[in-house]
Amino acid sequence: MNTYSLRRRWVTAGAVLVLGAGFLAVTLPADAATASAEIAPAVRAQLERDGRAPFWIMLEGKPDLSAVEGSPAGVYDRLTREAATAQQDLRALLTARKATFEPFWISNAIRVVGDTGLLAEVASRPEVARIDAEPAPAEPRSAPAVLAEEEVPQPVNGVEWNIHRIGADTAWAESGSRGEGIVVANIDTGVKGDHPALAGAYRGRYGNGAVDNAYNWFDPTGSCAGPCDDDGHGTHVMGLEAGRAADGGNQIGVAPGARWIAARRCCEVADALRAGQWMLAPTDADGANPRPDLAPDVVNISWYFRGDNGSLFGDILDAWVAAGIFPVIAAGNNGNGGTCATNTWPASFDSAYTVGNTTPADVVSGDSSRGPTQDGRTKPDISAPGTAIRSSHISAEFAVQNGTSQAAPQVAGAVALLWSAVPELDGDVAATRRLLDDTARDIDDTTCGGTADDNSVAGEGLLDIAAALRAAPRGPVGALTGTTVGYATVQLNGPRLKNLTADADGRFALARMVPGTYTYRVSAFGHQDATGTVTVPAGGTATLPVTPVALPSATVTGVVRSAEGPVAGATVTVAGTPARVATDADGRYRLTLPTGGDYLLSAESPSRCALPADVPIEVTADRTLDVDLPARTDLAEYGHTCTAPVTGYQAGTTRLDLSGNDGAVTQVDLPFPVSVYGSTSRTAWISGNGALSVTGPIPPPFIDVLPEPPDSMLPTGAVLPFYSVLGIDAQAGVYTTLGADQIVVEWRDVQVLRPFSREPDGRISVSLVLRPDGTFTVNYRTSDPGWYVRGRNALIGLQNADGTDAFIYSALEVVVRDGLGFTIRPPRG
Repeated sequence: MNTYSLRRRWVTAGAVLVLGAGFLAVTLPADAATASAEIAPAVRAQLERDGRAPFWIMLEGKPDLSAVEGSPAGVYDRLTREAATAQQDLRALLTARKATFEPFWISNAIRVVGDTGLLAEVASRPEVARIDAEPAPAEPRSAPAVLAEEEVPQPVNGVEWNIHRIGADTAWAESGSRGEGIVVANIDTGVKGDHPALAGAYRGRYGNGAVDNAYNWFDPTGSCAGPCDDDGHGTHVMGLEAGRAADGGNQIGVAPGARWIAARRCCEVADALRAGQWMLAPTDADGANPRPDLAPDVVNISWYFRGDNGSLFGDILDAWVAAGIFPVIAAGNNGNGGTCATNTWPASFDSAYTVGNTTPADVVSGDSSRGPTQDGRTKPDISAPGTAIRSSHISAEFAVQNGTSQAAPQVAGAVALLWSAVPELDGDVAATRRLLDDTARDIDDTTCGGTADDNSVAGEGLLDIAAALRAAPRGPVGALTGTTVGYATVQLNGPRLKNLTADADGRFALARMVPGTYTYRVSAFGHQDATGTVTVPAGGTATLPVTPVALPSATVTGVVRSAEGPVAGATVTVAGTPARVATDADGRYRLTLPTGGDYLLSAESPSRCALPADVPIEVTADRTLDVDLPARTDLAEYGHTCTAPVTGYQAGTTRLDLSGNDGAVTQVDLPFPVSVYGSTSRTAWISGNGALSVTGPIPPPFIDVLPEPPDSMLPTGAVLPFYSVLGIDAQAGVYTTLGADQIVVEWRDVQVLRPFSREPDGRISVSLVLRPDGTFTVNYRTSDPGWYVRGRNALIGLQNADGTDAFIYSALEVVVRDGLGFTIRPPRG
């Protein structure tokens, strides 16, 4: 996949002056000290220290959004228009002064990097209300683990204990809804978009596996073109909102029928505001062409700012609520054993629906932040299970974490369930808050003030979504079914705004809708948009067949090749479209694309021995485009490659004296010399942890977690068929067969252990064959589906003698399957 940089909407006129570390301190001029706008002391202090500093210009006035309530498009238009008008003269000044600045519209603010002279000039302007310092970066997080995995409550009838405790499984059964027709979102560390519990619910994923990230994913850092997560926190949170049962596992998400989108925030406070704006008006992959009609219904925030950040993020929450977007915010994990008044921001804002963390005993965790707020309001608003919560992750397929970060997304999922089952509530944030409040189960803890019914420890009490659904006011509903072309999007605008996606056969449906007349727009790749109206009857079903007119098109054909020749079963996709085909036995593909467009065609081999390739293509008529896939090779281009396995799985015959789970190593004399990156020896050191070295004993994985190669802490001069934390019990063993033409080393039925806990994830058998010509063949056998068995904490490949180069077939990736095999070949000549 390609990565690209999203366009940051910085406005700059001229170069930015870089000051050296020895820049002299300055004294603010007197006019800055007497300016009409209040200047935060931290801004003065930083300018006196550094000469230049980032600061936030907060402008006078706040738009009245009452006339556009419930309309994301109306709120977006009002905010952008009024910000442009209010900031016009100030932007012109900043441009003339060659300042680096970024205007925001969701909060009427401009971030500036400037000196004391610019500060004084800005602060004296009548439209400026105050000057704020750059807020400290936002922080998650989950609280430290307090329960061992074996102490986590057991699932109930195939759903995780917390999902059952809030009544989600009962709500599914009684309402027949699981969040269908609702879009949930989070702003977090990201989301692992291909996680098996999340991939199918991503709004940007078509039913055939093709992905379109425009309007569905936002990364202000520009480091990930599609949903990614290098931390795991955001993936855990999203699993609780909308995760689905995967691989026969337990249900982890409250609203598994909902679709999700996400924004990634990183290190700057400005990133959080960029993400907040994007949620109200998602943009395309270039950060352009905003579409508020594609805003989510519910947004979860499981992080907090240090200190009081004024109106910066409060303006975002107010705008979301005005647009009918429900904001769910984690209270924070600053309870310090039950300390009051430890609420964080943005959880302390009145417009935030703030969530505390309860334990399996239905009491509030000591870590959970408590109220009252600085102005005496009761917070949190409600509580949900947040201790010992299992959800999707990146280090393992599922992980157990604790904190209000885990409690809040369950409330977000509950809102999705409620709005799906009771569509007349959809977008009514105030009514939904009242309903959730009134049906929560009281937790009588008045240690921080309040009453048994509503207090600053648990809020209104423990979320009960089944009770909320039973108490919800019910009006007549209708349904809609329809047919169109495959993977078309269907937007319905009437009593409610809904976006549907047709399946591969063009079918779409929504079982519960507010009755009334809707205008529709059907958009499909390669077709003209089709528009019209449809009336959904109360108590009945409307049928909407739509046949969009196809645009002029052309056929693109070609062959996908690797170093081994034509690649059968390669996947060919076109970026930003549902176009996706597989090559035939001869490596050929065929695509139909609209003419007059520039496209990016991507091809990916089913074998990791060839790397993916992207090729731009302009389509004006039928044409041929062959795609050559580059070979996987060493990090430092030593010259190793890999191919299909030379032989199938081969078993060893002589059992070595290796046992336990501490990475025991034994030395073996070889019948012929074996060379790894030029290090040659007739002696091998074989480890119970799935590695063979020709340079010396092999260290066990450092603290059970492997670094990425090359790294001197990894086995050097080594073949790594499955270097991980392995256990060799009575059922397992390491076996060899030493012959004149090949050496077999087999790790048979070894346990793959989870890091730190050393609990078995499953078993795997690995066969390594070494030959005098310098080739290494590896084959795998396993029937276990666990992520660690499939390679999540394993290194597969080769590393040189000093840890400076490596051939990486797989590094901590979930790629191993039963029957997988490949041969690594040294450089030719």
